[in-house]
Amino acid sequence: MRIAHVIALVIALGALGLIGVAPSDSARAADGAEPNSSVYSKSPLRQPSRLAPPQRETNQTPARQAAPAESTPQASVRAAEPEPPYQGPTETLYDLQAPQQVPAEPPYAAPNAPAAGPPEFASADRLLDWVSNYRDKPQYWKVPAAVHAMRDHRLFADEEQRWFCIGFIAGVLGTNPNDGPGLIPQMFPMPPKEQEVIIRAIAYSGRPDWQDLMEKNAHRMPLRKPLIDDLLNGRRPTLQAMELDTGGTTAVYALWGYYVASGQYEPVMRIMQALKWSKGAKKAGFFEKLTTGWGKDANNTEKITTGGTAKWTLASYAERDRDLIELYRAEIINQPEEIAGPLKDVIEAASLFEAEKIRKEQYGAIEDAQRRQLTADAGMSKGWTAGSIAIATGCIAASALGQAQIAVPCVIGGALYSGAGKLAR
Repeated sequence: MRIAHVIALVIALGALGLIGVAPSDSARAADGAEPNSSVYSKSPLRQPSRLAPPQRETNQTPARQAAPAESTPQASVRAAEPEPPYQGPTETLYDLQAPQQVPAEPPYAAPNAPAAGPPEFASADRLLDWVSNYRDKPQYWKVPAAVHAMRDHRLFADEEQRWFCIGFIAGVLGTNPNDGPGLIPQMFPMPPKEQEVIIRAIAYSGRPDWQDLMEKNAHRMPLRKPLIDDLLNGRRPTLQAMELDTGGTTAVYALWGYYVASGQYEPVMRIMQALKWSKGAKKAGFFEKLTTGWGKDANNTEKITTGGTAKWTLASYAERDRDLIELYRAEIINQPEEIAGPLKDVIEAASLFEAEKIRKEQYGAIEDAQRRQLTADAGMSKGWTAGSIAIATGCIAASALGQAQIAVPCVIGGALYSGAGKLAR
């Protein structure tokens, strides 16, 4: 009997054990995965990419994170919910590997825009040095700024300097057929008085379209309409058509300015033609002078001044520009004696760097012409007295050659005069 009770007790205990295990297994089954299923053994959790931001940490167990698509409806709804915004670190591996933003380069500045206030123009001397070396480094886009600097340094206030500047600007416009027209508007604003420089530079440029350029820019200079109309209608000559006997030394200065800007020999060839009025040129005899009325020539003093200016200019420029000497030697055989004779003197003086000797010689010739003019004008109520004559470069051309000792009196003191004399009080 006791044995039967023990057996019954054992059977009852076994039944109770079976009842306790069943709920655990059923709970696991309800979760949708057996402990040894492939969800764990064959499909591990996907690792985040090195380039992707780190996943947000959750409190879910690995079993719930790896639940298959056949999960409960509640699990499906939870999976469809959008992930909250990423709240991880602000700098990721992708940010470190991404190429850095390169700042854009500044836009290319075209060379036809001159620099404002370049250091080359800080003083009159530095400006003239830039002008004299322009042909070696033709920075044409700086010319408008140079024009404003010429006015600021009062180069337009002196006749010789103004005409040299006119020739220089004309040479720049004439040798830059494409870029020259764009330089003209940049030379403004310019006071009406000094607008003459721009007007003559356009007309003297030698460009085939100079009249069109003049008309296009005429609206900028309404007060200078008379001068513009005279040039457009041929009432005033261009530089190429200007006669040296009436154009005087101003034409010589303008021709040298054109040569400095362009390097062309045509302006120099024209200056040579004035040598026939210089000292040393073959002149008519005494009786021929009387019969031809040479002493009564109203332009005689101006011609001699122009001839002396031309002769010293040709020598002084060739002292630095040695190629000019070769040009003189090539031309001497093609010139008449009245030009070939003085040209020989020019070649000798330039070769020996004795241009100053010619300057003194021509100065004396101009003084003699002044005295003859006094005799011819003896009936005048007021006589003429000789003034200091600035021959050859009119200061500015000498400066362009680096001869500062000649140019300084003209620039700062006004001690030299370009005319043949001054009216005595």
